[in-house]
Amino acid sequence: MNGNDHDAASSTRRSPLQKRLYLCGAAILVVSLIAAVLIYISVPPPDSAVAMYGIVDPRYLIELQQIGGNAAVLMAQLHQWFDSLWHGVRLAYTVAALGAALAAGCFFIGRYLVDD
Repeated sequence: MNGNDHDAASSTRRSPLQKRLYLCGAAILVVSLIAAVLIYISVPPPDSAVAMYGIVDPRYLIELQQIGGNAAVLMAQLHQWFDSLWHGVRLAYTVAALGAALAAGCFFIGRYLVDD
């Protein structure tokens, strides 16, 4: 037995706050992945009519550029992309990514920012 064994055991000991943060992170990760799978499974097939009436119409883009310039076109495309994150299969990916980010935040806070 070495005198350093006691130091190693004390360094792996977790505070109650760290345990709660790790548990919350794991729970968030599991719940978000289950929710993402359920959303992915329940998504109906895409409708072809919805794809025809998008912002990709060249006439719309030319008119928007003439009225508002390149910045207006860029903002319209950014807005359409952001709106697409909350529908269909992309919603499942968004839920999974946000859940993983929240869980990683909980793990990070529990590991590095909690004082002993």
